[in-house]
Amino acid sequence: MELEILASSDVDWTLVRLPFVVEGLSAGNIKESLTDMPGIKITNIDIADFIINQISDNKYIKKTPFIAN
Repeated sequence: MELEILASSDVDWTLVRLPFVVEGLSAGNIKESLTDMPGIKITNIDIADFIINQISDNKYIKKTPFIAN
């Protein structure tokens, strides 16, 4: 439902898909994929870093990347 709403909108969007989220320091290695989950977990800090970087990066506009450590 959410993806359908985003896909039909005129705004630039990125829907980030996540594995198990763990609290902790940055692992510093964010793996990205548009087809499969590249790992089983990701730290909350790495999620925040990835999202902040998307503000100035057009790579995933109107896409749904998986991210993991």
